[in-house]
Amino acid sequence: MISIFKTNIQSGIELKQIAQHLNNLLSGAAWSIDLADCDKILRIDSSVDKIGDAVSLLTKFGYNCENLQNFYAPPVW
Repeated sequence: MISIFKTNIQSGIELKQIAQHLNNLLSGAAWSIDLADCDKILRIDSSVDKIGDAVSLLTKFGYNCENLQNFYAPPVW
């Protein structure tokens, strides 16, 4: 499952502050935040649904996090 979120994380410093928390929450998943994009897109690629957890985590740290889209991709053999 690939989930796309719009955030208001503005800088590498802010990203660094929450990166370890995202790593812990999303253990086994791939994630990235595109600070160059105007919507500061957080992309999560995970085999488990982490939408609510990701929104809660960023909100806890004072950031906005809006789920924009989810993709369900079949496993690649």
